Amino acid sequence: MNAFYESIAEWYDSIFPYDSGQFRFVRNRFECEDGKILDIGCGTGSLAAALGEAGFEITGIDSDAEMVRLSRLKSERSPGIRFAVMDMRDLVQHFGPSAYHCVICFGNTLVHLSSMEEIAAFVRQVRAVLKDGGLFLLQILNYDHVLDHGITRLPLIENDRIRFERTYRTDEKSGLVRFTTVLTVMDSGRILENEVLLLPIRKAELEAVIREAGFHGLEWFGDFSGNPLTETSLPLVGVAVR
Repeated sequence: MNAFYESIAEWYDSIFPYDSGQFRFVRNRFECEDGKILDIGCGTGSLAAALGEAGFEITGIDSDAEMVRLSRLKSERSPGIRFAVMDMRDLVQHFGPSAYHCVICFGNTLVHLSSMEEIAAFVRQVRAVLKDGGLFLLQILNYDHVLDHGITRLPLIENDRIRFERTYRTDEKSGLVRFTTVLTVMDSGRILENEVLLLPIRKAELEAVIREAGFHGLEWFGDFSGNPLTETSLPLVGVAVR
């Protein structure tokens, strides 16, 4: 996974610009004025920076060192924000119990784990680092829609800097999804191709591991505006309470 994101880090903000909808989603559900938030898979830190500017104490982690370097540059004058290169499977090795009021895991980060066992272990660790009543906010693709409707191509991302093509192909042997991307850099014509395996977890499977970990109050949405989840929603956005 590291090589995949390292190769696109320079253009990451052009591919996935800051999404104010994510900020509002977090802010509308998390009202603790001096709260501590852990952002897992923080990318280049745009959401963390916005939350830090709103007064929250933020820790952003990502497995890619270049992403973390860019995150630190973005928030170097914000004392309430820190970033670290870290494997999302190692939360309890680095953070104490009940350390955070809120844990965020957006951007389809979760499905980079390779098995249901790894996802279940990760969710248990999220619960361990959350305070009682703390929130777990997550977002992946709606793989029920992807699998049931044979989605093989995600919407094209194109602007004056980049063109980013994304295709899905199920690996029949492993059951994983081969996520292939082609990034074209407009000013140079440079083309970067990548492929990474993803675990296409269905909503019912994810809901089961979240509940088994001891979370409650689970809600699902079809986007960061809080619209209802439908069978054709592309995002799957969830909220769970410790």
